[in-house]
Amino acid sequence: MELIFNIINLEREELTISKGETLLDLYKREGYPDNGTPTNRIIEKVEPGIGATYAELECKRNSVITEPAVPVIIGKTEGTDYLGIYEKTTKQMIESYLLNDKYAPKKLVTTPEGYKAKLIPTFEKLKIDWHKDYFCLYDECEKLVQDTGYRPGIRIDDFFDYERKAYVSATPLGTRNRKFLEGGFKWLRIVPDYDYKKEATLIVTRSFNRTLFEKLRRLLPTSKCICIFYKSTDGIAAIIQKLLAEGLIKDEDYKIFCSDKSVKKLKGMELHYTHDRLELPLAKINLFTARFFSAVDIKINKLVDILVLSNYKQAMHTMIDPFTEAVQIQGRFRNKLDGDRRYNSLTFITNTDDKLEVKSDKEVEKEITTKLESYVTIKDKYDNSVDEITRKVLQKELTKLSFNEFLNDEGELTEESIDHAFNEERVKGYYQSPQALVNAYNETGHFRLQVIDNSQGVGEDDYLPLKKLSTKDVWKYLASQLERLERNKLRIPNFDFDAEVRLLETMHSEHYFIIDAYLKIGKAPIETANYSKSKIEKELKAYNLQQGEKLRFSPKILAEIEEDFREEVGSQSYVAKSDFMERLRRIFEANGITFKVRGDGKKESDTMCKITEATVGDYFDFTLHNSHNPPSYKLLRFKSELVRNS
Repeated sequence: MELIFNIINLEREELTISKGETLLDLYKREGYPDNGTPTNRIIEKVEPGIGATYAELECKRNSVITEPAVPVIIGKTEGTDYLGIYEKTTKQMIESYLLNDKYAPKKLVTTPEGYKAKLIPTFEKLKIDWHKDYFCLYDECEKLVQDTGYRPGIRIDDFFDYERKAYVSATPLGTRNRKFLEGGFKWLRIVPDYDYKKEATLIVTRSFNRTLFEKLRRLLPTSKCICIFYKSTDGIAAIIQKLLAEGLIKDEDYKIFCSDKSVKKLKGMELHYTHDRLELPLAKINLFTARFFSAVDIKINKLVDILVLSNYKQAMHTMIDPFTEAVQIQGRFRNKLDGDRRYNSLTFITNTDDKLEVKSDKEVEKEITTKLESYVTIKDKYDNSVDEITRKVLQKELTKLSFNEFLNDEGELTEESIDHAFNEERVKGYYQSPQALVNAYNETGHFRLQVIDNSQGVGEDDYLPLKKLSTKDVWKYLASQLERLERNKLRIPNFDFDAEVRLLETMHSEHYFIIDAYLKIGKAPIETANYSKSKIEKELKAYNLQQGEKLRFSPKILAEIEEDFREEVGSQSYVAKSDFMERLRRIFEANGITFKVRGDGKKESDTMCKITEATVGDYFDFTLHNSHNPPSYKLLRFKSELVRNS
């Protein structure tokens, strides 16, 4: 079993398309057979909405078109002579369609699951040579890579058996599948000869919910229609529930579009305006899960405000890929209004994390290779064993191995699953910093980006990760946050470091100890102490003593002590011990010097110094007169050399 880790390099072709042209126009111009999709191509059409499936549906040949989601199929086949194949389509319906001469040529638009479970068995029953008689077009082909981790049925195992075939998307991803090379595939890029960049705003925040609802409160009074795209059913439910609870919308003001399974879940939460297919007209505010991100055509006569959400701290899978999903989402709105505009505004709201762990390509390769080695070891033992009990045990062990995620039902390696593993880390990498994300959006070539970066300080999201952590892990997290704030203090003009620290203290008041320790001794001693409180307290004691010595003998303190006792020094006067100590305490307290005196109950580690009789000698030559009532000091000389040496 050979592992391929390098993306294959296909021969490149490039064609130009003009504004107003569709792919059908281009295919006719280029003279492709049947005026349809060219065969053996991965087609990067760049612009969504220029008619890839339309071209194949219109051309004069039999076609199997695979679509990733049911709403797309319904949208493209309902009320037409094309047959949509999904959960509700029966084999009998397919058979009747194929045998009916009224429908010619045959146009079959199917989910991958419907293709395998219903279409192929019907082809076989009717003895149709579908690999020869049909063109196979896999639409939105990047979904093969993105979704295969949780949806293995999205793969079509006999795709390369078709004589005529193609992948197409505005945003295809590179592949490691050598069958494309062996099949003579080329990468065809359709380049618009016009400016296709769209205005967009990227908001990076550390307070995701607050930022989102501030945006919604601004939009709701004026927007004709709001469309939110979010890969979290729970997150969508929380948004609508909050809007309803605050009286910002009424029940009939929203619609949610999601899978049939999620429809049942949300209706059970009394969110009744929930649908598994596109239902027009849209409401005031509309929320879409991932199955509506690509291929669905939303044709409405109003300019909408689009919000695209990524909140990885709620769910890692909500991260939006700038190169695919971000491009596809804005392409859902097909009607051009007010000149050439298809929507009013496009805003991406997201959080990032510089501590997000992302595997390098080498690490992904090593992980997959190690999984394969474990699999091969047990598989060889299984294949070579003749003892039935041993074989059963080994077979059970094989089914538990994580390498199975890279295999199809026949136990064969699927390159799409390898691509998926690398793709997951690629997308995560964009969310390690605001700049990495900005760079990714700019590199797509699809957006003129306005960036609002509100991530420098402390936000409500900084509390979320701490709920289930140990104290040590919380302290590590807070130390890293303080380190980040220190960096921002140095690089960002007018950055209010103190205000951000106060906010962090408010959010994590129960962990004030570590915040205070960091501000005093920094991160290095804390890490050396391995976040042990007792060891950190020792470091703090040493720090406090050092700071106490610095402050006690600073020019300002020396001047105040000299001035306060000037009349008594060198005179015949005596200073009562209690009076001396009280006056010295006042000076120390006024200058922020913490101290301990005998019997006050303070911890020595919490103070900078102790005030004892020896402290008098730190500043004065003196004589002690315990026989006086009260016991007193006679101050002979202030040690002026201390001032010269300070």
